[in-house]
Amino acid sequence: MSSAPAGVDVREYAYGYFSFQGFADDTVHTFASANRWLVTKIQLFAGPDDDADIVLAAGGGGSGGPPDVIVRKGGCLTFEPNGAFRGRVDCSAKGGFLLIEFWWQPTGDVSYPTIVVTP
Repeated sequence: MSSAPAGVDVREYAYGYFSFQGFADDTVHTFASANRWLVTKIQLFAGPDDDADIVLAAGGGGSGGPPDVIVRKGGCLTFEPNGAFRGRVDCSAKGGFLLIEFWWQPTGDVSYPTIVVTP
């Protein structure tokens, strides 16, 4: 479990995670939550036969994220942003597995943030 971002009152935020293993081919999948998450840890496990590729897309602020990162077949990447990341994650990882840990602020209806996956 990742720790809360600096300055976040953990009494007002909840921990959550999202995992995805539905990479059937090399199509880029986009993972987003309409800025309802503060991503604190991302782990990408490449499949045994193919490389994986991940890009952190800038949030609404217009600041660029890091360039794409290639994870060689059978490898793993653990990425912990320096502070919370609100943007979307673009990833292709045939046969791979993606785990995103985040903190989110419950709204009046206490609904868990919807993670939208677009292939």
